[in-house]
Order: sequence, then C-alpha cells, then structure tokens
Amino acid sequence: MKPAATVVLPTYNRPHLLERSLRALLAQDPSTPAFEVVVVDDGSGPETGEAVQRIARTDARVSYLRHDTNQGRSATRNTGIRQARGDIVLLVDDDVVVDPGYVKAHLDAHAAAEPAAVAVIGDLRFPAEVVAASNYAKYLQSRYLGGRDPEALQRVRPWDLHPRFLISAVASVRREGMVAAGMFDEAIRYYGCEDHIFAERLRRSGVRIVFAPAARALHYDPVTVGWYRAKMHETAREGIPVLLRSAPEFLEQTSFADLVPVDWSRDRPGRVVRKLTLRAVLNPLVIRALEAWSSATDHIGWLYLPAVGRAMSAGWFLQGLGMPRNGPRLLIYGE
Repeated sequence: MKPAATVVLPTYNRPHLLERSLRALLAQDPSTPAFEVVVVDDGSGPETGEAVQRIARTDARVSYLRHDTNQGRSATRNTGIRQARGDIVLLVDDDVVVDPGYVKAHLDAHAAAEPAAVAVIGDLRFPAEVVAASNYAKYLQSRYLGGRDPEALQRVRPWDLHPRFLISAVASVRREGMVAAGMFDEAIRYYGCEDHIFAERLRRSGVRIVFAPAARALHYDPVTVGWYRAKMHETAREGIPVLLRSAPEFLEQTSFADLVPVDWSRDRPGRVVRKLTLRAVLNPLVIRALEAWSSATDHIGWLYLPAVGRAMSAGWFLQGLGMPRNGPRLLIYGE
C-alpha cells in the first residue's frame, strides 16, 4: 500500500542521535495515516548503517540508502526526496526528536490548506532544561516561531510566512511541489542558506509557507557561542553568495538587509552610511567582547540581553562574508 507520507531523515556519522530521532518517528500516535521513513546516510562509517538496520529489521516502514562518498546536506535530502513514495514529504534532521502527534499534525495542516499548495513548518524548540539554564539558548529559542509571543507571531503572518522562516529540519511539502521547484540547490554542499534557497524556489512556484504549532519537536543541537559562530560564518561564507545570485531580493526583506556588501552603483547615500556604520560598530574587537560577556553571564538569568545575541549574529555574518569561499570547513557534523 502506498504511504500517505514519507519522512526523509538525512544523517552523517551520528548514530546515537539518529537512533533516538528514528525511534521517535516510529512511535507516532496510532491514528497517524500510513507513512514510511527513508534514512539517507551521507557516507558515514559502518555504525550508522548498523543502527538503522537494527531498527529496520523490526519495522518495515524504514528503508536505508547510503552515499558511497559524502555529498553534502542538499544532495542527501534530494536523494531521499527522489526515493519517496508518499505524496507528502516530511524532512526531519537526525538531531530532532518529534512528538507522537508530529506526522499527523503535518498531514492535517496540508489537508486544511487544500486546494492550496503549502510548505508546513513545525514547532521546533530546544529542550526546556537547556533553555532554563542558558541565556544564549533563550535568545536562540526566541528566534524560532514557537518561541515568539502571540503578538510577535502574528506580525510575521504564520499563515503566509516569508521564506526565511523555513527550517528543513521540521518542514513538509508535497513531493510534486518539491520536484517542480527544483528541490535543494546542490551547489551548497555544507551548512547555510540551503533552506532559504529552497523556500524561495517554493514561493516562486506558488507554494505558501505556513506554521503548524501542533507539529512539535525538540532540537538537540549544541547551544554554545562557538558552535553558532561557526554556523553563521559558514552560512555567510558558503551560502550567502549563492543566495544573492539566485534571489538577490531575499535579504532585502530581512534584518540582514544592511549587512550585505555596499553596492556603490545602486545604494542611496543613506543606505551606504548605514552599511558602513554597522561595519564600524560591529568590528572584531566589539564582537569578541560580546562573546566574552555572553559566555560569562550565560547562567545568570537576570542578565539576559537579547540585543547581545542579535549583535553577535550580525557581526559573525559580516566576518563570514569576508572569508574566502571553499576554505577549511568550519562546521563538521559527526566528526
């Protein structure tokens, strides 16, 4: 019988995280329509395949594909999308643990939107104990849709979101819509902007992006300043140049608009001043001081300052833009 949905679960050398994520997917509420899980291994060591096969032997919903060589995040997701048999494809990362109602919530959101084509974004959060113990985790949580207060959430129009809000770790789209949009851009091999470019392709093809708060999941990502610095550096270094070529207007609708390089032929004087001022203020010395402050006060709740997190992100973005492309990888999963 053809499944209603396919969950694509890309992974690389993280069998301990993968197994937890996979078991949560297989423990969905009994009322969930039939679905399959396609695990795509991007050239991991043997432990990853062994972990999947242990589970697959007891649950026929699981299939396993493996790249002989590491091809990157975008290519790994595309392999799973091509293999999918379900009409709706859910993308779940191997460090995400979903609630029992997760798959059904995605399917319900698609059904509620018919006949419109939508991309559904789940409610991703960090574990409560992580947020309670870290100011930086509080800041990161506040950037997720589910971490915003109701008024702030309404301002971003959760029924028609800008593509910047798509997180492929908790997203679903009809398979035919993914294929028609061109799937993920494999020019981005590593971390950064593959979600933005994919979301922009979906928007241009007529797919609306919506938030499904009932599709809850936890993100077991390391919440440290150094880890997120590397994420932003690699995003700006590797992904932003591709994004600016394929969708030059994308960042104009975000808080990063004045962080892109000065265009002396098009930018008006006022914007040139804003861009140059930001570069002067967010200099390496200031960013190092903010990093030191964030690390020193991380467990002191009353010293939580969201502005520090925003400034660090902007400074890291500027630093990443100045790094040479295709340099040493800054963010390595599973190694």
